[in-house]
Amino acid sequence: MTQKIQDAARRIRTRIVNVAHHAPSDGVHVSPALSMTDILSTLYGSVMRYDPQNITRRERDQFILSKGHAALGLYATLCEYGIISEEQLNEFEINGSVLQVHPTKHPEYGIDFSGGSLAQGLSFATGLALGRRLKGETWQTYVLVGDGECNEGAIWECAFMAAHHNIDNLTLVVDRNGLQSDGFTRDVMSMDLEALWRACRWETRVCDGHDIAALQAAFNAPHHGKPKVIIANTVKGKGVSFMENNKEFHRNRVSAQQLTDALGELNGGQHD
Repeated sequence: MTQKIQDAARRIRTRIVNVAHHAPSDGVHVSPALSMTDILSTLYGSVMRYDPQNITRRERDQFILSKGHAALGLYATLCEYGIISEEQLNEFEINGSVLQVHPTKHPEYGIDFSGGSLAQGLSFATGLALGRRLKGETWQTYVLVGDGECNEGAIWECAFMAAHHNIDNLTLVVDRNGLQSDGFTRDVMSMDLEALWRACRWETRVCDGHDIAALQAAFNAPHHGKPKVIIANTVKGKGVSFMENNKEFHRNRVSAQQLTDALGELNGGQHD
């Protein structure tokens, strides 16, 4: 199972850089998408309960992407797991396409939230989870934010609220890649995320965000009657050496030569 998810993650990364190269815009948020790929591959490949052929049914777990600028990573994952087609993915950023730079709500595409303004997704996901619990439903809600996004005050307002109501069908993942658009997060605003989430009374787990087994263990760990946060340590631009920890690829074009180099790295050890 672990190898299967790793192979899926490699294919997702391949789609990300390929679609980014062909996108008609003057730049794509490539590295924020690459850092969260293993997280999404694990979620969709072994954690969440859903039917890709009936993705709008109410009886399913839901995923909310709060760091909406990384939408290409979500789209590539939805393609890998049979929710959208390759043809639909390749329409990314084309005029009139559903798949734009930030996600807009299209449940039939597996997109349950319109993102873009940071820190809004956690509040939305919390509302979903609380509503489901009040109705006695057992389905889970998962939401992903960036570590730079945790600079936003709305994150912490929602954190207090979710803990107060013991919303234990809610799991938050923090993609801690250490780099935001203006520089390294430690320089922009240093935050002890583990201490902060524990102080907010959330069940707090820390793991390697590129280790599939560690991610699975974190997702499967009990909530103990509280909302759960998984702080996933990742590398921005993971999988493509010249993009890793490189602020220039927070949003940038992918040239033909860069595409060739990236695909060479990503496909060097494939197991398909």
